[in-house]
Amino acid sequence: MTKIDNVVKQVVQQQLAPARIIGLTVEESEDADGDPILRIKVIFEAKEDRLDPERVLGLIRHLRKSLNELGSNRFPVFSFMTSEEAEDATA
Repeated sequence: MTKIDNVVKQVVQQQLAPARIIGLTVEESEDADGDPILRIKVIFEAKEDRLDPERVLGLIRHLRKSLNELGSNRFPVFSFMTSEEAEDATA
């Protein structure tokens, strides 16, 4: 999983720049149909707490290419939170 974690982190940071990634977790899981997925939780800081929609749209495409090169066929499923939302969630 370490290689996958590193690839996910690298691609997410690159694709979502200039947003700053504060936290990132990656878990292997299954969706409701039993298909293999990666649950990726991203905590970020960005201007006006908004990510660039164009960059978010391209994120899965870029990540799938990198994951396929590692031999992983898991589909990435993302959730995004600002650092403030993450603090509220743990309170």
